[in-house]
Amino acid sequence: MSAPTRQFHRLSIGRDMAGTRAQARRARTAGPDPPDDDSDHDDEGDDEGADSSLDESSSEAEESEDESTSASAVLAGSGITYDLAQLDSESEARALVGLTGQFDVVNCRATRVGYEFQLSDRPQVHLGPDSYVCTCPTFQSRPDVACQHIFWILDQLHGYFIPEPPSEEVELSRDGHPRVLPRIEELLEGQLEAVAGRLNWHLLRAENNGSGAGMTRAEKVRDILSAFRPVTVAEDFRQDLVETTAQARTPEQCVVQGDFEATIFRLAVHDNGVFSSLCKAMPAGACAAIYFDKAQEQSRRLLADFDRYCATGERSDSSSPGGGIYNVDEVIAQLRRCVNRIRVNIVARAPHGSEGAAKALISILEAVTARNKDPLDGNRWGRVSFHGEDEDQRNLYHQLIGSPDLDNDPDAEFFVLDALDILRPSDLSQFKTNLRDILHKIEVDRAPKPYLLRLTALVRAAETGAAPPGSGQKRPAAGNSGGNTKRSR
Repeated sequence: MSAPTRQFHRLSIGRDMAGTRAQARRARTAGPDPPDDDSDHDDEGDDEGADSSLDESSSEAEESEDESTSASAVLAGSGITYDLAQLDSESEARALVGLTGQFDVVNCRATRVGYEFQLSDRPQVHLGPDSYVCTCPTFQSRPDVACQHIFWILDQLHGYFIPEPPSEEVELSRDGHPRVLPRIEELLEGQLEAVAGRLNWHLLRAENNGSGAGMTRAEKVRDILSAFRPVTVAEDFRQDLVETTAQARTPEQCVVQGDFEATIFRLAVHDNGVFSSLCKAMPAGACAAIYFDKAQEQSRRLLADFDRYCATGERSDSSSPGGGIYNVDEVIAQLRRCVNRIRVNIVARAPHGSEGAAKALISILEAVTARNKDPLDGNRWGRVSFHGEDEDQRNLYHQLIGSPDLDNDPDAEFFVLDALDILRPSDLSQFKTNLRDILHKIEVDRAPKPYLLRLTALVRAAETGAAPPGSGQKRPAAGNSGGNTKRSR
C-alpha cells in the first residue's frame, strides 16, 4: 500500500457527527420558547435582543468548537470512531490511511515477547508489552509513531474484542493505542486462536521440537489428507472439515456417516494413535515436497490455459485448478496468490521443503519473464482486447515486474523476490544459473532499478552462499529507473 502522505488527499472526514452534537447541546441548553407577546415588554426589547445575540453568538461559538473537534474524528472499519485531535499531522495521516484502509493478514502467531502479524504486502507488525513495531519503511523512517499497519491491526483486534463500539469518540495516542481501551496485548492473552478463527487469519504455532513456526494439529491432518489428492493443495482441501482439539470427541463421536474422509479427519485430530500413524505414513518432509510440487504445477497449468485461450479462444475444464480463468487481472491475482501461499508455507513448514519452494518460485519467475508481450498478438480468433485494456495492461511481465510503480512506491511488492528472500542462500545455490539468466533477461527488458538491485543481491547470495545485505529487513533504496519500463518490442 502506498505511503500515507500520497493517499491523504483522497480521504475526507464527514462532519455530521459534529452537527449532531452541536444540535444536541443547543437542545439541552435552550429553554422553552418565550411567549409570542411583546406588548407588555416593549422597554425590555433591546436588552432581550442583546441577550439573544449574545446567546446566539455563544451557541455558534460552541457549534464551531464542536465542529473543529469532530473534524479530527474518523469512523474506522471496526465501527469505532476515533478522535485524532492529539496527533500531529504525520501521525494523523498515517492513522487515516490505516483506519480507513484494508490490509490482508497472511499469518499470525504468539511469541515469547508478544504477537506477530504478517501482512500480505510484506510488513510484519509486532505487538509487545513495551512497544508496537512494524518492519515497513514508513515506520522505520519515524519509529516513535505508529504506521498505517499498526493503526489498522489494532483497530481490527479492538473490533473483535469490543463488538459494540463505544458511543463516544475514542482518543488515539500516536503509538496507535486508544487511550480509554484496554491494552490489546492483554486482551490477546490466550485468545489468539479464537481471534484468528473468527477473522479468518492463518495461525502459526511453535513446534515442540523448536524448529520454529508450524501448523495446528487440524492443519497438519488436512495437509496429510490433501497429499493424497492429485492436484488439491491443503488450503483448498475440504473446507467443510473444521475441527479443533478444544472440543474432545470419543472415537464413536468422530464417525461421520457416509463420509470416510471426514471420519479419518476427525479421528486424526482427536486420537493420538491415529494421528501418529498418519504422520508416519506421510511425514512432514514428504507433505512439504508434495505441496510445493502442486503449487508449481498449478501456476504452470494456469499460464498454459491462459496462453491457449489467448491464441485460440479454447477454454479448458473449469473444474481444474486455474481452469476457467481468462481475465488477465484474475490471472495476475492468482499468480500473486500462489506466490503468497508458497511464502506462507515456507515459514509454516520450516525446515522442510525449502528446495521445492525455491524451485516453484523460480519457475513462476521464469514463466512471467518469458511473457513480456501482448498475449493476444497473432491470435487466430480475431480478439483485440479482453475489456478494452491496452497492451501493457495485458502484459503479465509489465504488470508483475516491469511496472514503474517500484520506482516511486517504497511499499510496492517485489513479485517472487519477497518470497525468495525468506530462503537461505544454500537453498538458492543450485538455482544460481536460473537466477542469473532471469537477471540478464530483465536487464534487457529494462526492469525497474529497485527490482534489478534486489535480484542482483539474490544472485550474489546464491553464488557466494552468504545472505544479501539487509535481507529480510529494508529494501534497496528506490532510485531512478534504468530506462523506460515499457515492454521491449
